Amino acid sequence: MEPADRQRRASDRAAVLAGHAVSRETTEGLDRIVALLDEWQARTNLVAPSTLPELWTRHIADSLQFHRLAPSAETWVDLGSGGGFPGIVVGTARASDPQFELHLVESNAKKAAFLRAAQRLNRIPGAVHPVRIEAAGTVISRADVVSARALASLNDLLRMVAPHLRPDARCLFAKGRGHEQEIADASAHWRFRVLKHESDVEEGSVILEIDDIAPVKQIG
Repeated sequence: MEPADRQRRASDRAAVLAGHAVSRETTEGLDRIVALLDEWQARTNLVAPSTLPELWTRHIADSLQFHRLAPSAETWVDLGSGGGFPGIVVGTARASDPQFELHLVESNAKKAAFLRAAQRLNRIPGAVHPVRIEAAGTVISRADVVSARALASLNDLLRMVAPHLRPDARCLFAKGRGHEQEIADASAHWRFRVLKHESDVEEGSVILEIDDIAPVKQIG
């Protein structure tokens, strides 16, 4: 990055850490992940290059919101993990918890390799699963929480996870300003309970907390 971008990154980091109560160990772990991502980003497109100067706000602060919504979940499954958001950030915050396991589902081989390196770096318990979500049913069936960020429509997400979820599992799906339409579209095919958590990062965006999912019975 250019010097001006590095300065923006430093200011962004300071603002995020001032607004989130994270431990010294978690802060150090997040710094390691950022350094690793910068190293890998030079050869693998993990996040949009335009977001690098605001990486802490655009990706890390956004991911910390997921952790805040389920701070004691024991088995966390993150779908389409990509550059590690929110999964690796959640895992970094929970790395010292002996009851915690993080499972990252990412079919892109290069991104899966990065996720393995990140998981090893911060000693996050769990595994990376280099498969398509449609082939991750066994992993999803173990989850207390299933998360996804910027991945697919709500209807498609429910189609992929609903057949495998435990009755007590929750989904946390990040959605943008069009979330009301996505909820309406999904409601034509699925019955579910949804709680909307307003984003601290982007106005109009939400994290949808969803459970009690079942297919809508078709008439005729």
